[in-house]
Amino acid sequence: MKLTEKQKNCPYCHDPFQSIPLFRGEILLQIVEDGGEYRLMIEGNGDPEDIGFLSYIVDGQVISGCPFCKRSLDEEEE
Repeated sequence: MKLTEKQKNCPYCHDPFQSIPLFRGEILLQIVEDGGEYRLMIEGNGDPEDIGFLSYIVDGQVISGCPFCKRSLDEEEE
């Protein structure tokens, strides 16, 4: 797969994976590579109410593409 410059330089889907601050930086979303699979993980501020609903729909979700640069995470890079 031929990558665009944005995809080549995306800090969110290349190791080391940069966290994405949500809700004024109180919650961090991060892509994590785990045994060839990519997952979205949430790191909260310690208050379960702040991340409750979001964690049910996102935390640990297997993804096949970067939600920011749209790079396919299932294909080899060129």
